[in-house]
Amino acid sequence: MSKSNSYVIGVIILSIISAILLFLAFPPLNLFPISFIALVPLNIIIFKADKIRYYIISSSIFVLLFFGMLLTWIVAFMLRELGSLISFLTLFTILFLLIFLFYFPAMLLSGFLSKKNPEFRFIIVPVVFTFMEYMRNVGFLGFPWGIIGYSQWNFSIFIQSADIFGVLGISFFVYFTNSIIAHYLLLYAEKDKIKYKKPYIPALIFVSSFVLVIIYGAIKINVEESRRTFQPKTKMALIQHAFDPNHEWNSIYTGEPFRKGTGGIQGFAEKFLLKSDKFKNEEKPDGSTQNGTVAIKRICSLAKDAALSKPSLIVYPETAAIEGYSFILNNYKDIFDIGVPDYAYPQIYNMYIFHEMIKYTQTYHLLGTVSIKENTNEGAYNQYSYYNSIEFVNDRGNKIDEYSKIKLVPGGESYPFQDNKFLLNTFPFKNIINFMYKQFDSAGANRWERGKKITVFNHPNGYRISGAICYESAFGDFMRKFAYNGAQALAVITEDSWSYSDESLLQHFYMSVFRAIENRRDVVHNGNSGVTGHISSTGKIISTLPFWRPDYMIANVALNDRITIYTRFGEWFVYLCIIAIIVFILSATTKTLFELKEIIRKRFFAKKLEPVEEVALPSAKKVDEYINNDNNHDLPSLDDLDNLVSKKEAESKVVKENKAEEKKESTSKKLDDTKKIVVNKKTNALENINKNNENKRLDSNQKIDLFSDDSINYSKEMSDIINNSEKYSIFEKDVYTSEISSALTGIIEENEESINNKDIKK
Repeated sequence: MSKSNSYVIGVIILSIISAILLFLAFPPLNLFPISFIALVPLNIIIFKADKIRYYIISSSIFVLLFFGMLLTWIVAFMLRELGSLISFLTLFTILFLLIFLFYFPAMLLSGFLSKKNPEFRFIIVPVVFTFMEYMRNVGFLGFPWGIIGYSQWNFSIFIQSADIFGVLGISFFVYFTNSIIAHYLLLYAEKDKIKYKKPYIPALIFVSSFVLVIIYGAIKINVEESRRTFQPKTKMALIQHAFDPNHEWNSIYTGEPFRKGTGGIQGFAEKFLLKSDKFKNEEKPDGSTQNGTVAIKRICSLAKDAALSKPSLIVYPETAAIEGYSFILNNYKDIFDIGVPDYAYPQIYNMYIFHEMIKYTQTYHLLGTVSIKENTNEGAYNQYSYYNSIEFVNDRGNKIDEYSKIKLVPGGESYPFQDNKFLLNTFPFKNIINFMYKQFDSAGANRWERGKKITVFNHPNGYRISGAICYESAFGDFMRKFAYNGAQALAVITEDSWSYSDESLLQHFYMSVFRAIENRRDVVHNGNSGVTGHISSTGKIISTLPFWRPDYMIANVALNDRITIYTRFGEWFVYLCIIAIIVFILSATTKTLFELKEIIRKRFFAKKLEPVEEVALPSAKKVDEYINNDNNHDLPSLDDLDNLVSKKEAESKVVKENKAEEKKESTSKKLDDTKKIVVNKKTNALENINKNNENKRLDSNQKIDLFSDDSINYSKEMSDIINNSEKYSIFEKDVYTSEISSALTGIIEENEESINNKDIKK
C-alpha cells in the first residue's frame, strides 16, 4: 500500500471516530463528557493534513455520519407529503450545504492558519469553528441544529457562563478542550521535530480558563437560585393536546393512526420512520366529526381542567387554533353572540367552542394560531397574508395583542426572495419568482408572511412575557431581544410531532435550556406532543409532561427583569473570534508572501542576479562566524600577511592583463603565441612582486596597509597593533579588542573574495 493511500485510510478512520463519538454526546444518549474528546481525531487531521483533498474527505465523512444520524427525523418530516427519494434528497441537500458552506471551509482555514502559526494552533481551531457555528445561525439558510455547545445541556455547572458568552461560548470551550488534547498528543509524538520554548503555556491557559468557568458556574447557580426564591412568581398552565398533525384537519375522524399505506421502498421508509402509533387516541369516531373539531375539543377539555388551578395565563402549542382565531371571531362576532350550531362550517364551529372555553376559564391565554390579514397590495401573490402567530387573548375572549413569527423555516415556511420588494415588483423578476413559487406550492411547501416586530405582552397582573414560535428558539441572539425589550419570562410554543421522533423533541427542548441561562429567565416550553416543560433561570428542568399523551401542567414561573451581559451585548464573544481570525490571517499571509518571494527569487531570478554584498556584521561577530565555519580554511598567521596582500595585488593585475589580452585574441589569428606571451608576463609579474616583498620584509620600518591596494605602508594604527602583537592574545576575552577584530575581518573578506574569484575563473 502506498503512503498516499494509507494516509487517506487514516483520514477516513479518524473522521468516522469523531462523527460517532460526537453523536453519542447528543440526544438520545446524552453522553455529554464524550464531546470533550470526540473531535480530537478531527483536530489531528486539521493539524497534519497537507492536501486539500484530505480536508474534503474528512469534512464530508464527518458531516454525512454525524448530521446524517442526528437529523434523520427530517426525512420523516418530509415523508408525510413527499416520496422517499425526495425526502432523502432533501436531507442530503442539507448535508451538502453543511459540508461545503461550513465544515470544509472551517477545516481548511484552521489547517492553513495552524501550519503558519503552529505555536497558536491550540487556539486557532476553537476560534475558527466557533465563528463557523455563528455563520450557521445567520441568513436565509440559518440552521443551528448540531451546534456542539448544545451537547452540554445537562452539564449545569459548566454552562452557566452562557449568560456571558452564549451557547457559542460553550462551543468554544468544547472545541478548546479537543484542540488542546490533540496539540499535546502531536507535541509528544513529534518532540524531536517541533520545539516550543514554553510548551506548558497552552495547558496553563486551558486549565486556568476551565477552572474559572467551573468556579463561575458554581457561584452563579447558588446566587441565581437564591434570587429566584425571592422573585415574584405567577402560575401558568401548559396544554399538551397530543393530536397527530399529519391528519388533515378537515378530514373525518377515524381514530386510526396516520398511515400512508404505500409499498416498496416508500413503504419501508414509512414503516421505519413514521411511527404514528405513539399518539394515543381516546375519542370514539362518530362518522361525521372532523379531525380539527376533535383536536379543539380535546384542547378545551384540558384547558378547563387546568383553569381550576387559577393560573394567570394558559399557554397553548403552535397552531393550536389553526383556523385563525381572531380572524373568524371578527368576521362572525354577531353569530358568536347568539350561538353557533354544530352543523355550521367546521372552522367557524371550532373557533366558537374555543371562544366559549376562554370565557369559561376567566383568565388570559397565549394562543398559537394563524393570523389572517387581507392583502391590499395590487397584484399580490395571494389575496390574504398568513402569519404564524401568537395571540394574547383576555378573559373575555378578545385579542389584545399579537406576535407574528419572524424567523421562518426555509422552504417549510418561507420562499427565497419573499421579502425583497424590488424583485417581487420588477419585471421580469416578478414573473420568474411567481413561477418558482407555484412550483414550490405544488411540491407541498408553505409560504408564510414574516412578522415585523418583537412583541412583549403586558399582563394585567403586572408582569411582562414574550412568546417565540418553534424554530425561533434555536437562535440565542434573536431570543435575547425579547428579554432586552422587557420580557420577565419567556414562552416557546412549538409543533415538533410531525416526525414522530423523540430525538427531534429533545433536541429542540434542550435549546430552551440555554435560552433560560443566557437571559436568566424562566422558560415554559410547550409542544403539541412534547416536550412540554418548565425550565428555571439556571437551566434546571423543573418539570415535564410525558411525550405523545394529552395532558396539562401548572408551572410556578419566576419573573426577572435583570439584564445579563449576553442579553445586552449578544454575540460579542464571536466578534472577538473574528478579530483573532483576522490577526492570524494577516500573520499567515505575511509569512506566505515572504516564502513565495524567496521561491520566485531562487527559481527564476537567482542566476540572473549578481551577488549581493552581505550586510556588514560587527567585527567580533564576523570573526567568530568565520572561525566556527568548518568550510573555511585556517586563518593565516600575521607573518603571512605580506604574501597574502602581494598575491592579491598580483592577481588583480593579472585579471586586468587577461582582459586586455582577451580583446586582442578576438582579432588575432595567432592564438597560441599570444597565450605564451600572456603566461610569460604573468610569471614575470609574480616574480617581481615576490622579490619586492622580500625586500620589504627586510625593512622593518616599511609595512603593508591591509586596507588599501594603492598604498605600500601599514597605517599607523595597524603598525602599532602588529608591533605590540605579543601583548595581545586573541584567546583572552578581555584582550580580544575591536582593533584586532577589525583587522581580521578585513583579512577574512579578502580571503573570501580571492577564493570566490578562483571559483569564477574555474
